[in-house]
Amino acid sequence: MVYIGELPLKVALVASLLILAILIIYPLILIIVLGSPQITSALSVGSFIEAVEVTAIMSTLSALVAVVMGTPLAYLLARYEFRLKQLLDSIIDIPIMIPHIIVGIMIVLAFASKYSVLFNSLNAVIMHLRAFNLTLLHYGFLHILLSPMVNALIYVLSVVVGIKFINTLWGAVAAVAFLSSTYYIRVTEAAVSMVNPEMEIVARTLGASPSRVFVSITLPKVWRAMANGALLSWARSVSEAGALFIIAYSIYFNGGYVYPASVYIYESYVGVGLSNAVKYSAALLVVVLAIFVVYRVILSIRRGG
Repeated sequence: MVYIGELPLKVALVASLLILAILIIYPLILIIVLGSPQITSALSVGSFIEAVEVTAIMSTLSALVAVVMGTPLAYLLARYEFRLKQLLDSIIDIPIMIPHIIVGIMIVLAFASKYSVLFNSLNAVIMHLRAFNLTLLHYGFLHILLSPMVNALIYVLSVVVGIKFINTLWGAVAAVAFLSSTYYIRVTEAAVSMVNPEMEIVARTLGASPSRVFVSITLPKVWRAMANGALLSWARSVSEAGALFIIAYSIYFNGGYVYPASVYIYESYVGVGLSNAVKYSAALLVVVLAIFVVYRVILSIRRGG
C-alpha cells in the first residue's frame, strides 16, 4: 500500500532512476557492448598502448601532487578557523568552475610565455647571482667560501627555468593537477572533519607534536578516504582533454611524441570515424575500470587486515 505522503518521494525516486538509466547507464553499456569485440584489437595497437601509458603516468603524478598539496590544506580547513578561511575555501573550488580550455591557456601563460612572472623573476635572480659571483672574484677567501654555494644555486635555478611545459609531461601534469586536486582536498577534508577532535586535543596535552598527532591518531582513521580521494583525482586526470588540447596535445615521451589517451581518441574520431573512436574508447574504459576494481580490492584487503 502506498500512502499519499509517500507518493511524491516514490515518484521522485522513479524519475531519478530513469534519468540515471538513460543518461549514464545506457551510454556506458552501449559503448562497451559495441566496442567490446574490438578491445583486443585496440590493445594490440602500439601507439594506443603508449597513449594509455603516458596518460597513466601523467595522472599518477597529478594524484601525487594532489596528495602532497591537498593533505595539509584539507587538515587546515577541517580543523581550524582563521581569517581568510572563506577565501581559501573558495580558491580551492575555483578549478572545477573554470572552462578547461582556459586552464590550458592559464598554464601556458604562467609557465611557457614571455609573461611568466615566475620564470622572469627567476631569470633576474640568476643574473644577479652571476654578477655577485663575479664580484666575489675580488675577495679571495669569500670567493673560495661562497662561490661553490652560489654556483650550485645558479645551477638549480637554471634547471628550473629550463623546464619546458609545452608538449611535455610537466605541462600536462600541471594542467590536470590544477583541475583534479579539488576532488582530493574535499574528500580528505570531509574525512578529517568526521574524526573526533577531542582525541587529538588529549594527545597534544600529553605532549605529542602536531605531526605525531596526525600520523598516530588522524591518519589511521582517514587514510582510506585519502586513498579514495587520490583515486578520484587520478580518474579526473585520465578523463581530461580540453586543457591538454592547449598545453600538451602531444607529449614528448620515450624519444617521440605521444597523444594522451583522450586526445588519441579524439584524433581517431576526427581522422577515421566514430567506429574507430568507439573501439579505443571501450578499451580505455575497460583499462580504467580494471584499475578501479584492483584498487578497491586492495583497499578492502587492507581494511580486512
